Amino acid sequence: MLDLLTAPYPLRRSTAGEWAYPIGAGAFVALFLIVFQPFGTRAFQSDNKYLFLAGYGIVISGSILLVNKLLPPLMPKAFQEESWTVGKHILFLLGSFSLVFFACYVYKDVWLGRPISWRGFLGFYPIALSVAVFPLTGLVVGDYIRQLKRYSKGAEEANRHFPKKEKESAPAGITFPDENGKTALEASPGQVCFLQAADNYVEVYYEEDGTMARSLIRNSLSAFEELLAPHGFLRCHRSFLVNPARVEKVSGNAQGYRLHFPLAEQPVPVARSRSAEILEKLK
Repeated sequence: MLDLLTAPYPLRRSTAGEWAYPIGAGAFVALFLIVFQPFGTRAFQSDNKYLFLAGYGIVISGSILLVNKLLPPLMPKAFQEESWTVGKHILFLLGSFSLVFFACYVYKDVWLGRPISWRGFLGFYPIALSVAVFPLTGLVVGDYIRQLKRYSKGAEEANRHFPKKEKESAPAGITFPDENGKTALEASPGQVCFLQAADNYVEVYYEEDGTMARSLIRNSLSAFEELLAPHGFLRCHRSFLVNPARVEKVSGNAQGYRLHFPLAEQPVPVARSRSAEILEKLK
């Protein structure tokens, strides 16, 4: 169980996915309330009953969107995909739904003209949370398994057709300049494995004397992308530029694909939006 909770999990989805989830959740709850009318709502009588029940869907969608859009920018260090796990995502959803429950409770009392009571909410909250915890956990675990199977299968297929490359070294070296145009590093294309953006710097990882060396250069990754494009380097992620000739193998987890390089301690992530493109170019 601990291995599952600490397993990597995708933090950010596509723009369409970021909107589809809250809107879908609100629409589902509204439809569920209107059709089944649980929790005593069937006995509730009002000329605007269905409008009232549908309003829960709007409140839920708005609350989820509010949390998803405002919380990550306020706590950027906590919301890093590199350290995001299944357990963190479950806790985040339960925290998000705590706000949803509160918003729904306030909506109900305001619509019915009742004074908002913290005592009433504290009595309602444990019941609502106990109902939500199991389906939310099930949805996250199910999605994790689906994503893991998808990217693990894709990585296995890529490695099966992955060409065995000989280590290449071009006679002419590459000059890596800093932002002022001064030479910061010289290396052959065959030496360089990948580059990583680090604030206003770029870390160049290259092989030297049988070990992985690192050079920190004050420049932008975009500048080096233009410099290295003629040598076949690929932008696989907003923060990484890789030499496909040095990729040793591909692996996959629920967050997507990872590229492994000889001598490198950590693999390089591939942006999910670039997965198909990168795997095709690696073949």
